[in-house]
Amino acid sequence: MKRTIAVMSLCVTMLVMGVYVRADDAQNRCAHIGQKWVEFWNAKDGQTAADLFSDVFTDDVVYTDIPTDPAHPVAEGRDQLLTFASGFFATFPTSSFALGPSACQGQQGFFEWTWTAVDQPGFSGTGTSFTVRGVAIIALQGNRIARDADFWDLATVLRQLGQL
Repeated sequence: MKRTIAVMSLCVTMLVMGVYVRADDAQNRCAHIGQKWVEFWNAKDGQTAADLFSDVFTDDVVYTDIPTDPAHPVAEGRDQLLTFASGFFATFPTSSFALGPSACQGQQGFFEWTWTAVDQPGFSGTGTSFTVRGVAIIALQGNRIARDADFWDLATVLRQLGQL
């Protein structure tokens, strides 16, 4: 709960400070970084993701998926993130991400995303589609993501799949 409040506070603070931009503003640095992130997760296979990796992430990236493990990163470094991504692509072959609003200040920021996928046997196996919105809180080195913490509501997905 404290983490959710802290994330929301960061987002609201950045918006109030006037750094909010539309994600479709191609000139915006944060939107550009967010779009590359979306392209990475829409890659569909490990090889395409590997080809895109260096445009999106630093080699020593720390990637945390809060709903799956709030205490530990799911990946630290290039190899672990590509392994995690390959597992994701295998589990959700029909998924897609879309970029929402974003904001950056200095070397930190966030962007909102929407994930739509079809539940496959590697997850619950219902064959049902679901959509969930989330936010990536990012730390940057130049124009690449060095740290990413993805926040989204797993219960929203499970409700859409009839699991809750």
